[in-house]
Amino acid sequence: MGVWVDANYLVSSSFYLLVLCLICSRKGNATAANGCDLFTGRWVFDPSYPLYKASACPFIQKEFSCQKNGRQDLLYTQYRWQPLGCTLTRFNGLKLLEKFRGKSIMFVGDSLSLNQWQSLICMLHYAVPSAQFNISRVGDVTTFEFL
Repeated sequence: MGVWVDANYLVSSSFYLLVLCLICSRKGNATAANGCDLFTGRWVFDPSYPLYKASACPFIQKEFSCQKNGRQDLLYTQYRWQPLGCTLTRFNGLKLLEKFRGKSIMFVGDSLSLNQWQSLICMLHYAVPSAQFNISRVGDVTTFEFL
């Protein structure tokens, strides 16, 4: 239920560190002071993943969609990052939208961050699939807004 003004996307920046800092917890809150190291850890298999179905997300450009480009195995989508010394809570799209209500998030970067931007929008869209949205592009700037 969205309005496409232009079907192109913004070149975006690394957002996951911000998200990790917002949602990282160790029985409440995890900071560097209490042993949470977001940068040291390992990928662990989690059958409850992925957080959205990439092949069904309308925001992922074909060049960035492994499934749309013929990849058949999906096992790689079922891993999550487990940092040392803390536990990350599962991503909650509604909570993120509530936390950022009335605020903006800007992405600036290369194709890796573009992929991250598309993934974030897919996770949020999956959390609220019937939400109205607007996506528009002016020059090199794309704006996505939940209405």
